[in-house]
Amino acid sequence: MKTLKYCFYIAIFLVCLPILYATPVEDKSSEAILSEVRISRIPKIIELLEEKGTKALEAEKFQDARGYFQKALILRNAIGMKQTEGSAHILTKVSSIESKLGNQCEASKLSLLAKRIYRQIGVNMGAVRLEEQPTKAPQFACAENIGWLGD
Repeated sequence: MKTLKYCFYIAIFLVCLPILYATPVEDKSSEAILSEVRISRIPKIIELLEEKGTKALEAEKFQDARGYFQKALILRNAIGMKQTEGSAHILTKVSSIESKLGNQCEASKLSLLAKRIYRQIGVNMGAVRLEEQPTKAPQFACAENIGWLGD
């Protein structure tokens, strides 16, 4: 009887084990992070996303880096940090990544958005170096706005 009872407890534990496995917060979608996490923790998550994006960029995993930086920008926008120097810096990184991936149109738009933010907050444009100046894409080939950013 005791053996059956212990086998029952082990079976319950094994069934519940996958439920107990926690997915890191920064790997969830931005909507899930906003709905599940306290607002006071979001800046720390943004910092983690930026670190992961920088590491992915150094490892030349451009798709992953772009995803982390995009998620960080979406979270920054959601908590009211859209017009900040940090957001403009991330935009320049994403612009550089898009340029390396061959998305010149989106790279150009992101670069212009970053420059606009830098001007609005009063940063001297001579002190800010945009890493790679994307080539101008024809206007008719570009979409109206950047979908994931939600201008």
